[in-house]
Amino acid sequence: MKFIPELPSVTLCAIDCVNPALAMRALDLCNLQCRFGDVLFLSDTTSDYQMAGCHMEVIPRIGSVAEYSHFVLKELGRYCRTEHVLLVQWDGYIINPHSWRPEFLDYDYIGAPWGWHQDAHRVGNGGFSLRSRKLLEALLDEEIIDLDPEDEAIGRRYRTLLESKYGIRFAPEELAASFSYETASPKGLPFGFHGLFHMWSILPQQALADFLSALATSSVASRQYFQLCKNYVELGRKAEASLMLEKRLELDPGDREAGNLLSSLVSPQFGVPPEQPVPGRNDPCPCGSGKRFKQCCGLLEDASPGVSTFPTTENTGYLLYKAKAHHHAGRLTEAEERYRQILDRNPKNAEVLQYLGVLAIQRGDPSSGEQLSLKALDLRAYIVDFHIHLAQCLRFKGRMKEAQDCDSVVLSFRPDYVPTNDKL
Repeated sequence: MKFIPELPSVTLCAIDCVNPALAMRALDLCNLQCRFGDVLFLSDTTSDYQMAGCHMEVIPRIGSVAEYSHFVLKELGRYCRTEHVLLVQWDGYIINPHSWRPEFLDYDYIGAPWGWHQDAHRVGNGGFSLRSRKLLEALLDEEIIDLDPEDEAIGRRYRTLLESKYGIRFAPEELAASFSYETASPKGLPFGFHGLFHMWSILPQQALADFLSALATSSVASRQYFQLCKNYVELGRKAEASLMLEKRLELDPGDREAGNLLSSLVSPQFGVPPEQPVPGRNDPCPCGSGKRFKQCCGLLEDASPGVSTFPTTENTGYLLYKAKAHHHAGRLTEAEERYRQILDRNPKNAEVLQYLGVLAIQRGDPSSGEQLSLKALDLRAYIVDFHIHLAQCLRFKGRMKEAQDCDSVVLSFRPDYVPTNDKL
């Protein structure tokens, strides 16, 4: 029989005025996997939705992260009647109900550990988090005034105050990792997750179109959305990647980043970088600085011949842009020179290692291509195209059994993949 945790002391709650239909979807998915003491949806449009057993509460519209943070920290306690609340979002919900652990309820706050902090205060993300009533009441303290983002306020800015003044207990990092994951890779099978960029591993392919149709334009324009597009591309899931990128381009036809990524899906030269458009002087600089091209790397192009064009590490993004432009145009010597300049700065750049491997195959040097592909796979083993390139190298060297083993890995990700003996 399917295990369904009984959680009578927990309220399942979502607060959403931007993606309410998807927040309701998250509530429904969670409610199917656990039995809660209460289910609560807070929005300015609750009259538009129905869900059996779910209490709908109308709240003033929340249109920003700052407004959301204020509401969660200072208002949420008025709506919850149980001892704990499981706060979920449209992009964060339960995925492994059998991973529920009763000791989660021994703590006042649990969220996925933050991957970018290195101290003892890494617990954690609020997008999928368990909070006690004791914590909700403690957050009303008048000293707690710096609220945005709300999970950083709880887990870092005011953690010491909450622990010393109110005895709030934060879950140990190891337990928090079994509860949820966000920026760090999951360990085992966590109870839940948070982050749009993880949807490639969670959302069924047949559900993607409906998911996108309900997604707010602000979410489609977000960096998390584009990262999900890149994840689909790297995994070789071209149908999903195309659907997402076309949605992004509908919103902003001038989005070069999305346009280039979509073009790469139909490139006749598999593995070779797509064409790199020449930036206009007033366009965003391709190095990623956020400045206009004429105010950033465009200045370097105008430098005198005796001046080094790429003197500092902050121009690595533009150096890669130029390398890929040379590679696409078939100027392999110039491309290799720039790829190796990047590796001098960062020997663990998996993308550059792989492009060098492709370049080696183009030159008829499968041994070097194999070594470079293996280095890239050591860094990013989940990228399907890296396995395909390695299989090509092995075929060129007559190692057919090993090439077939690579094909098996690819097929586990991409069932429609057809192995080929063609050279690039």
